[in-house]
Amino acid sequence: MNSKGFTLIELVVVIVILGILAATAVPKFVNLSAEAKTATLQGVKASMQSAAAMIYSKSLVKGNQNELDSTIDLGDGAGFGSDGKFFITYGYPLANISEWKRIIEVDSAFSYKSFGSSSLNVLVIYRNDSVEPTGAGSPCMLYYLEPTTPNTAPQFIINECA
Repeated sequence: MNSKGFTLIELVVVIVILGILAATAVPKFVNLSAEAKTATLQGVKASMQSAAAMIYSKSLVKGNQNELDSTIDLGDGAGFGSDGKFFITYGYPLANISEWKRIIEVDSAFSYKSFGSSSLNVLVIYRNDSVEPTGAGSPCMLYYLEPTTPNTAPQFIINECA
């Protein structure tokens, strides 16, 4: 007999195979969303690192890279007293939101937050579509730890998105 088309059994087998493929592929696509969010934080981290390197090089030129509290001139007319002074510690930017907004620009998908103590200041940049961070263990954030001694670099740490 010469039949044209598929039998019911063939159609059921194809649908079952497609269902199995979909069930194994969906979790991978769901995980890609978290990886993409983490990748955007890595881009912000790279921007912060290059801006901090620029500030440190200006501090080296001025010769104040070993001072706890000092300034450099960015020449942008902003800053304390609108004189262009940029506050640094051991040659690197302070963990201060307004100072970082002067040297990097992040889009509206991110927000800033700061934590501080008498010995350590921390600047946090996090994604708006995640929960606002409450501490160092919060997910989906990048935090900046300013240096605490001369000749040490600041730390840029990413907590991956879930």
